[in-house]
Amino acid sequence: MAVSDTYLAKLRRAVRRGQNTEVDAELTDIIEECRRDLTSLGVLESKANDEADPLILGAVRCFVRWKFGISNEDAAANREDYMQLRDEIRKKVAYCTTPTA
Repeated sequence: MAVSDTYLAKLRRAVRRGQNTEVDAELTDIIEECRRDLTSLGVLESKANDEADPLILGAVRCFVRWKFGISNEDAAANREDYMQLRDEIRKKVAYCTTPTA
């Protein structure tokens, strides 16, 4: 799924970067990597791609902060935060099961 400009702007702020084509391309790749990680762990694709969901945004924000940049003193803490959020999301039925009609 494509990354909206609004979502990208939120994640640009999370890593304290201004709008830049190369930065945006790298952030978009990292966002997609996070989404794929979540879906590989059983999170519904529709949930992993939900740009309005605050839990998903929190997980993506931690993942982006962890992965973005070469020298990042906070990488370990952001990785741990991501792992905790992803585990919490995986425990929520609404994120991992398709609703029945």
